[in-house]
Amino acid sequence: MIMLKNQRLLNLITVGLLLFGTAPILAQPASNPSTRTQRTITRVLFQPPPEDQRPEQTRGAGSRHDGQCPRDATPTSLANSPSNQISIIPLVPSSNFGLTMAERPKFSIYLPETSAKQVVLSIREEGRKHHSQTFITVTGKSGIVSLQPSPDSPPLEVGKAYQWAVVLICGERPSPNDPAIASWVRRVPLSATRNQGSALEQAAWYGEQGIWYDALNSLVQARRSQPNNQDLTDIWAEFLESGEMTAIVDLY
Repeated sequence: MIMLKNQRLLNLITVGLLLFGTAPILAQPASNPSTRTQRTITRVLFQPPPEDQRPEQTRGAGSRHDGQCPRDATPTSLANSPSNQISIIPLVPSSNFGLTMAERPKFSIYLPETSAKQVVLSIREEGRKHHSQTFITVTGKSGIVSLQPSPDSPPLEVGKAYQWAVVLICGERPSPNDPAIASWVRRVPLSATRNQGSALEQAAWYGEQGIWYDALNSLVQARRSQPNNQDLTDIWAEFLESGEMTAIVDLY
């Protein structure tokens, strides 16, 4: 009975997040180039889809409430601590919309240090139709967190737009006051010419095609495999800047 009430409450929470923006105009990926030959990758840039194919009235991703759990409010003595001033941030382009080729894509967020032990990744099909909800355990440490729908959740359908939302569960169960963010994704067909090389090569190819989520995920994978590589750090910063995400460049 409690689980049913929690489910209904989460549905109400995520429906409310639809107020962050209206449904986007469906976008198409850029034309596919020939498969990239192996070479040294020094830049990964995001090339957005044509202007007339982007969402027209989708508002920028925002954080409901202050983006932190009440118990994590910044003490006066720690007022100058960056980790206690940053809210949960979705890693999305300035358009608040991105493309993916994956059936169950990973969505990345910046999570500040938090007392929360769980988040909920909720996905709704365009038109407010529920698609899936996945509870995910978090460590509470600050940093980039990659969230993916559970393996038994239905795959995203090619050509459809979905709103994904992340709710930070501050207490024992979800509450309407829990911090949350929301953004949009649309799945496009797999390309026969997509790059099958290293994670960095894949990131560069996806970026050229305007496939934001897959480019980001490949780049995150490359960085995590070599966390002390300054060249990758520079590539990461330039990629985020190409998506107009300058606010998060110094956070990871």
